[in-house]
Amino acid sequence: MEQSWIGLLIVISMVLLFMIISILTSTIRENRLQKAGILPTVNNTTDDDIKRLANSPYRIWAIKRYRQVHNVSLKEAKKKIDSLKKS
Repeated sequence: MEQSWIGLLIVISMVLLFMIISILTSTIRENRLQKAGILPTVNNTTDDDIKRLANSPYRIWAIKRYRQVHNVSLKEAKKKIDSLKKS
């Protein structure tokens, strides 16, 4: 019985570690893009910035920023970014 608890604790620890690494990696990447002038901060993001991101290799960041600025679901943001990419 004790071995199953140890195994469970190891799995939970690995999942938590993976989540922490993912969050840190995303934060570091976002900071680098902001310093490079590619990605504006959330407070300074305009719809023109989002459209520019949608038509660049940073489409994922356009979706993320649109969600942050307009407080919509992932599905709604993706739909909007897809429509911006076409125009």
